[in-house]
Amino acid sequence: MPKRSRQQGELENLILDALWDADGALTSQQILDAVSPKRELALTTILTVLSRLIDKSMVSKEAGSGRSLLFRATSTREKFAAESMLKLFSTSGNPALALSHFASGLTQEQIEALRRALD
Repeated sequence: MPKRSRQQGELENLILDALWDADGALTSQQILDAVSPKRELALTTILTVLSRLIDKSMVSKEAGSGRSLLFRATSTREKFAAESMLKLFSTSGNPALALSHFASGLTQEQIEALRRALD
């Protein structure tokens, strides 16, 4: 994916998706293979973004075999989504109105799931 076509945070999201989809921790090379199969990105780019995600406490790293490092997401995709929504609501000038707009975009199935979660 060419640099100019990426939106801010898009590469972070791609890396997090790769980590969430994995059955365990991944090496930086495995992450590169997952997010850039056509080799548009350099390994150093992935390592830079991983470093930023570590600084944000969204990714952790641990020693792998030899000199390799293993990376994993620190929370689940669902927990991340919930935390993101809570941040958005807290920055709204009118959280009730923001929640109303959010709820109006939900499907009936999502509304039922929300009702079950609130009970």
